[in-house]
Formats: sequence, C-alpha cells, structure tokens
Amino acid sequence: MAKQVLLVDDDRTTVQFLSEVLREDGYDAVPAYDGKECMQQLEQAKPDLIVLDVMMPGKSGFVLFKELRRHEQYKDIPIIMLSGVGRVIEELNGHKGETSEKPFDPIREVLKKKIQELREEGLVRPEMFVDKPVDADAFIAKVRELIGS
Repeated sequence: MAKQVLLVDDDRTTVQFLSEVLREDGYDAVPAYDGKECMQQLEQAKPDLIVLDVMMPGKSGFVLFKELRRHEQYKDIPIIMLSGVGRVIEELNGHKGETSEKPFDPIREVLKKKIQELREEGLVRPEMFVDKPVDADAFIAKVRELIGS
C-alpha cells in the first residue's frame, strides 16, 4: 500500500502540483485547502506525512502545527512546512535600494517569534521547511528522507 501524504494549502495550484509530484513517485496525495479540511481528512486518512502551508487564511500553518503536536493521535506524524516567505524576502532584497525601510524584517521577525513560541511551549519544530515555489526533485527527496519510498 502506498504511503499517504496530506497536503494542506489554500493555493489549489500548489496542492495539484504537489499531488502530481507525489503520485509520480508512488505516494497517495490527500488534499486539504484549510485547517478545517485538514482535521476532517485526518479523521478519514492515516497519513504518513503532513505538508502544511505556513500562511493560510483562518488558521495558519503554525496554529495547525501546534494543534497537531498536542493531539495524541497526530503528534508523531512528520510535518513539512511550506513557506513563500523565502521568495518574498528575495524579491524585496532586490528592491532594497528603492526604499529606506526593510519591509522584509517584520516577516523574518514574525517567523522567528513563532518558532521561538513553539520551543517555549515544548513543541518540536517541524521536521523541515520548504520554500515556494517548490522544486519537485528537492521536495520528493525530503519526503523520501522522512517517510521512505
């Protein structure tokens, strides 16, 4: 039986792309487009891995991560967090001479704060972070590293 990966992202294109990448490598992809769907899918599916987008409306990936780590049934499922922040920071860095502010510093600070909060609460950080746009080969390599083939 193929290993299951729960993909949670409000961007349907990302979910479709990663679903195809996973299926081509022999994994079953289970889509969810927000936190509520994530929890519903977890009641039905028994994923070997969860991929969470950091920034989603309603419930962020960090909030979901905390919930999952506190839930006895899901606390040991490996989690990869997807983040478009790396790309945003690169884009802003390219324009840094055009502004006297560093608009990306607050983004970095929010992420650092969230990770620090997880540590203070005794929650282990996600197994991996992956930047968007996702490189298919690098993504599959990380999936294999966490759950095998």
